[in-house]
This record gives sequence, structure tokens and C-alpha cells, in this order.
Amino acid sequence: MGKNPVKDNNGFVLKAAVPLAVLFAAGIFFLMRIVSGISTHGAEFEGEDRNYHILVVGQADSSVFLNQIFEGAKSMSQDYSALVELKSPDSLAENISLQSLIDYGSFVNADGIIAYVSPSSLPFESVSRIDGTEIPVITIGHYLAENPQISFIGSNYSNLGRRIGIESEELFEPSGKAYIVISGIPGSPNYSNLLNSLMDYYKAKGISNFEVFDKSLKENRKSVEEVLLHGKTDCCAVVCLTEEDTIMALQLVAASPASGRIKILGYGENETVTMYLEKGILSKLVSFNLNKIGRTAMAELFEYRNKGYANSYITADLQVRRAEKK
Repeated sequence: MGKNPVKDNNGFVLKAAVPLAVLFAAGIFFLMRIVSGISTHGAEFEGEDRNYHILVVGQADSSVFLNQIFEGAKSMSQDYSALVELKSPDSLAENISLQSLIDYGSFVNADGIIAYVSPSSLPFESVSRIDGTEIPVITIGHYLAENPQISFIGSNYSNLGRRIGIESEELFEPSGKAYIVISGIPGSPNYSNLLNSLMDYYKAKGISNFEVFDKSLKENRKSVEEVLLHGKTDCCAVVCLTEEDTIMALQLVAASPASGRIKILGYGENETVTMYLEKGILSKLVSFNLNKIGRTAMAELFEYRNKGYANSYITADLQVRRAEKK
């Protein structure tokens, strides 16, 4: 009789331990699922030990951006004695949230994270190292005030509008008409600022032979299609102010009988846009210097580590690429 309570207590401990073990195993399994669906790339160190571990993370729809940012960050790895690792989903089919990618930084006890935030990303929460200190995060791309970021590297939309004005002006023809395309502008102060800056540049230069399509992407597509495919032969240039508009216009121009004479200025950076640039269908491409952004992000992370502060907002440099002459 005296041993029965001991048996009962042991039985209680065992019963309590089983669900805890199951929960622990489930957590490990979930984490492994995330990790297994993510591509990993690291700098080559030839056996050298590095003191710090920096992650570059982003979702699958940002893969082109990420690779260039990663290369820029990795080029600084030796200067800061840092392992730089790229973590991103293998494909668009892997629907891994930015938060899960950020959480991976805690799992590997990272010293800093460079995160590309796409327009579809949700705000993320901060993560910590094993010692309880918060991992500093620098964000690139789409700005979200809710993100716990020490610094954001992105565009100055006034400068972007002026630069697009300068680059598009030489595509215009005296006898032709240009069409400016910008979708999603309602409710977006950034897009409004971009368009206003472009209009100010055209006004200062006396340029007036253009029309602006500034409705939804679907409505703008119909307008551009009407211009390109249904008999409007006065079109000499299409100036696209978003990446989505650039892809849309390129697809329509490629199918247009007048595609050989219509010049297009695009904005953005992805494989589709780059392909059209290489084929000569896209005349000019305005985008960010992503390699330099990666280098700047590394400098800011270690500035923060060494001095306890970083620039809260950094304007990214723009670059212009032109179609290769054939």
C-alpha cells in the first residue's frame, strides 16, 4: 500500500511528460519544415573562423533583389569577420512568411539580419539571441513603420521621379506622344510624391505631349492596350513607374505590331524585366544599386554594434541600364 502513491506519482509524471515531448517534437518538426524549404548560401571562407553571423532574408518573390543584396553584403564579410548567409524559399510554392525567416535568425543565434520587405509582406516581430539581446534588423524595399528595424534603406520618391523624368525625356519624339503609367496611386503618398516630382520636371522642361494613366492595374492595362493594339499610332514612348506596370506594358508592346518603334522606360528589378532589357524590347531600366545596398546594410549593422546607433533612413542609390544595341 505504501508504494502505491509513488507509482501513482510516477505515472502522473510520465503522463505529463508525454504531451510535452510531443509538443517539443512538433515544434522541432515545424522548424525543420521551414528550414528545409529554404535555400542557403554562405560566403566561402577557406577554413577561416568568423566572429559574426549575418543573415540576408526575404520571400521568394524577391529572389532577384536578394541575390544582388547578398552579393554586396558578402563582399564585405572579410572586412567585418562575418559569415554572411542567404535564407529564402526555394520557390513561390513555398509560402514561408517573412516572420518565419526572421525567426530563423534566433534559431542560429545571428548577430544581425538584413531583410528585404516586399509590398505583400506583413509586419514582423523582433527576435532575440540566446543571451536575450534583440537581434538588430535592417530592412530594404518596402517601408513599414511597425517593423522593429534599426534602419531602413529605400527610395527617395522625389529623387526617383526627377531621375525618371531625366531618363525618359530623351526617349520622347517631337511628333509623338508619351504615356505615363502608374497603378495603385490612390492612398499612396509615396506614389503621389513620385508622380508629382515627375510632372514638375516635365513642366520645368516644357514637356506637355503626354498622357497619364493612374488608375488600377486592370484599368491601366486596358488603356495601354487601346494605345498599342488598336490603331493609336502616335505613341512614341511608354514610361512605367512601378514594376507591375513595367511587366504589363512590356507584354503588350511585345505583342503590338508597332513594337519595333515604341520605346519603353521601366522601373524595377526582376528576371522578366531583365529578359526584356536584354532582348532590346525595354529601352531603359531604372532600378536601385542593390549590390551597394548590401554593402551599406553591412556597414550600418556594424556601426550599430560598435556605437549603439545607426542611420534610421538611408536613401538608396539609383542605377540606369540601357538595352544592348544589336
